[in-house]
Amino acid sequence: MKLSQAAKTLPDATNRAVQTRRHSMADLLKAATGANPVSRIAEGTGKGGLPVLILTHGSGAVCEVYPHGATVTRYTSPTGAEVLWTSESAVFDGAKAIRGGIPVVFPQFGPAADARVGGPGTMAQHGFARTAAWTVDAAGTKILDSGDPQAVLTLADSAATRALWPHAFACSYTVVLQAAALHCELKITNRDGPEAPPFSPQCLLHTYLAVDDVQRAMVHGLDGAKYVDKLAAEPEPRDESNPAIRFRGETDRVYLGSSRESQPLTLRPSGSRLDCHAVLLDAADTITAEFDADVVVWNPHVDKAARMGDFDDDGWTKMCCLEPGVVAADRPSVDTNGSLVLSQTISPEL
Repeated sequence: MKLSQAAKTLPDATNRAVQTRRHSMADLLKAATGANPVSRIAEGTGKGGLPVLILTHGSGAVCEVYPHGATVTRYTSPTGAEVLWTSESAVFDGAKAIRGGIPVVFPQFGPAADARVGGPGTMAQHGFARTAAWTVDAAGTKILDSGDPQAVLTLADSAATRALWPHAFACSYTVVLQAAALHCELKITNRDGPEAPPFSPQCLLHTYLAVDDVQRAMVHGLDGAKYVDKLAAEPEPRDESNPAIRFRGETDRVYLGSSRESQPLTLRPSGSRLDCHAVLLDAADTITAEFDADVVVWNPHVDKAARMGDFDDDGWTKMCCLEPGVVAADRPSVDTNGSLVLSQTISPEL
């Protein structure tokens, strides 16, 4: 079974804006306005002078992706609601990770090895992918036959990355702006030689979701799962007995995919829904295993937010992180020329 089928390559740049179709949202918009909505992709200059890709759907949804860190910094629904949170104090200097949106975490979760979640070694917090210069794949960045704009960014190992993590790899990150959802897919391929053992990277889509007031927010879909509380001293996982997770203080938990039910996560009262999934592929891109992603739930609360220079002092009240990933100690290994694929689809309430 193939994970996906490549869309036909559009012949020239004039085809980068085509009429959306087969989406009820676009049909409703056309009926209401008499307009013929189109999707488009534009290259622009973003904050700090950094290049940015701007994806606009015919439904009215918008997404912005910075090649710096392959970071999605903005996603607005067709009604104009901001679905993601990005700090007003975020630094856009091409060196520091962008605070907010959806940073890509790879190949390590924490700054040091952690037996509770199986960190592979010592390197910068959350690895190097979120501060790397990713390359825009011109052939893959296009309007799909469905009318959805798609951006594809790539990252490969270098002498600098191998000094931090001694493996050869190829990453591709695909962002598809749908009529009423945002789909993100990270593919990590093992390019070590045939005699090398499998590798076991960690990865996360570090998703900052916008909320009106985090103290009223509730996360549904993790009841019954085991989790590691990274703020607690004891190493043993706990059982989540609450039907909804609330934010009453600093929160930093890793919910183990192997223990949770296959169901979407829902953030109330905002209504955002997050579907996440992970698979292993062989060298022919055939699925060999499917499994539930781990989920990190994080909010810094007042004291930690104040200690972070790129985090608005009151920003913690306006966000919570629901981060699908593959970070647990029992995560799978990836064979040479095989791949690990982590995906999420964010569907805001319209």
